[in-house]
Amino acid sequence: MRNKPITLITLIGLVITACNNGGNTSTSPQASIPQLNQNAINFIFVQSFESNSKFNNLSVQGFNHSLLFGQLLNQITAAKITGIYALDPGSDVVNGYPNMAAIQSIENYAVLNGRGITDTLPNNADAIGSLIYNILSNSSTGATNGNYILALPAATINATLNGLSSVPNLYFNYQPLTDSNQYAILSIANMANVTMNTYNDGITPSNNYPQLKLTTGAQCLESSVIIHSTGTPPANINTNETVYFVRHVEAHPGNNFDNGNYVCQGQWRAIGANSILLGIMGSMPDYIYSSSPADIYWTPTFPYTYVRPSLTINPFTIQYNQPLNLVESSQFIWNNYESMAQYFFTGNTFSNKTMLIAWEHDTIDNMVKYLFTNIYNQALPANLPTWSSTDYDTVWKLQTDSRGNLTFSNTCEGIADQTLPLSCPLF
Repeated sequence: MRNKPITLITLIGLVITACNNGGNTSTSPQASIPQLNQNAINFIFVQSFESNSKFNNLSVQGFNHSLLFGQLLNQITAAKITGIYALDPGSDVVNGYPNMAAIQSIENYAVLNGRGITDTLPNNADAIGSLIYNILSNSSTGATNGNYILALPAATINATLNGLSSVPNLYFNYQPLTDSNQYAILSIANMANVTMNTYNDGITPSNNYPQLKLTTGAQCLESSVIIHSTGTPPANINTNETVYFVRHVEAHPGNNFDNGNYVCQGQWRAIGANSILLGIMGSMPDYIYSSSPADIYWTPTFPYTYVRPSLTINPFTIQYNQPLNLVESSQFIWNNYESMAQYFFTGNTFSNKTMLIAWEHDTIDNMVKYLFTNIYNQALPANLPTWSSTDYDTVWKLQTDSRGNLTFSNTCEGIADQTLPLSCPLF
């Protein structure tokens, strides 16, 4: 899925040849909804919306912007999407954390269309040029035209398109994106001409976190248990540590289909259940973690980026002004439960800390079993539950005491799947 590097100069030469030096441009911001040429290759550049100045997420205002822009972009593209790309958060460190703002900016549009994120891209203009080069090359060999959405920091968009516009033969004068209401569309019609337009979305987002009314009080799908370890704590086990595990929200739009993302039904839970989750924990955790959205998730038909654990917990971090920590694939892959147990429970890194972790349920399940049987070296407790594939409501809690003895317990948010609408919330 990763595209080979190519310089913008090489890309520019390709575009000039393919487009026969044609094209025209308008750079004036326009308030009206643009009409895309569906017989063209359209690159729609979406910049990161208003970001949290302290951490690595969107601000509440930026999150509201993304919700509204997703609906606007759906009108622009007429729900016709060839690919959705977003910044790899690990390629751009903001305030000491991987930059989640770009992928958060496009997530609501992806969910609205039942799509995943096709791939993540490094924060590098030449790498973005490489992607455009490959798309144009595929088109010249008979691939269909389409709409490609790229969610990136404004500076990266500007660098990419300024590089393209630096050659006079392309005949467009690119006006840089200067505020968070602007987006850009580069359109190549029939490989014969190029148009470049900058638009203003006209959105004035609220500073108030969106309030969704969810039906609560449902019976937990798991019986409540408390299990104390019988094994001897290893010398390197974290002490006085408390970890809450949540699974990503509702996914799998069909039994034989998966795109690495969650679905509209899950968006209600992701946005609306934060106060319930905070109530379960009793106070704000010291750390919030998830797997990286840049991780590859191999589906039966196509590999996508596995965005749903991180984007499940992002609304929580946005609403409560917290940073999101990611476990990158260089540390361990999202389904490596052995490394996950070692990372979060040994080495004294998280002693005396409380953590909230959003992950994939099978990996959480296997990690807890491994923790009991391999790290605490005991028989698997007979009453330890198995996380059901249809259970998105459960919360697991693991806690060590001052000597490292482990206790497992479980509860739930009390939100039944059937009470969540199948259509996305509109704002």
